[in-house]
Amino acid sequence: MKNLFCTLQLIASLIFTVNLKAQQKQTTNSLLWEVSGNGLTKPSYVYGTIHMICEPDFLISDKTKSAITSADDLVLELNFNDPAEMVDLQKSIVSAVPLSKKLSPSQFHRLDSVLTLKTGTSLKTLDQLTLAAVTSFAISKTLPCSEIKSYEVEFINFAKTQNKTIGALETVKQQTNFFAKAFSDDELVNQITGFDDYKTVFSDMIRAYKMEDLGKVSEILNDKKWGNTEESNKWLLQVRNANWADQMPAMMKNKSCFFAVGCGHLPGKEGILQLLKNQGYTVKPIMK
Repeated sequence: MKNLFCTLQLIASLIFTVNLKAQQKQTTNSLLWEVSGNGLTKPSYVYGTIHMICEPDFLISDKTKSAITSADDLVLELNFNDPAEMVDLQKSIVSAVPLSKKLSPSQFHRLDSVLTLKTGTSLKTLDQLTLAAVTSFAISKTLPCSEIKSYEVEFINFAKTQNKTIGALETVKQQTNFFAKAFSDDELVNQITGFDDYKTVFSDMIRAYKMEDLGKVSEILNDKKWGNTEESNKWLLQVRNANWADQMPAMMKNKSCFFAVGCGHLPGKEGILQLLKNQGYTVKPIMK
């Protein structure tokens, strides 16, 4: 169980980004964007991550290394470098009521059968976890590899070597609250049992991500297989993006910040990039 908790610390936030309803296509292929103007003394950057990826597919481009090196601060969705936040993250994946009591016998048997068949792990082993944590665990098993990399963790390690300040746009408690509002237990059960669909769609998303094609990633995220609803779109995308866009100006007023958030948060009329443009900033892609 200890090893499972360590794994979940890296992947628990995946589901918060995977279940985003995509919006308008982004026409320019880039994961890295520069934010300037509107009184800023030096530019800041917005980078779209994917929260977990197989090690052979993992790459931090030279342009990204240059941007994070030039920035004063690293700002993530969550601060994985904060011990108190990591304690809250571990608490957030533990259910107040065991799943064997929370779910009906038929639901428990259904999930147990899928998890045992597809992951080799029975639901009884995960009985003390929340459905959200079990969903994250199931999604992590769709990757065709055992060595998984996290952009957030790698950015933190890089920032620490350069003594940069590491911050966050929200807390674990806030993120957990948004997720609780976004999905019902029944919706989470349906997501977990859609294991084979995840495997195919996630593979397509990795290919699009490596091409830095935000438009294609958004198209894939909009697939009904992800279980998107108007309610999940509201709480996981619209509300959070608005909150972040409100905080970012103060953070980058006197310092250059490298913001790294899930790539699904960047494009669209309600995406981070457009919200910053609406505030008067110049936002442009960095191509090389």
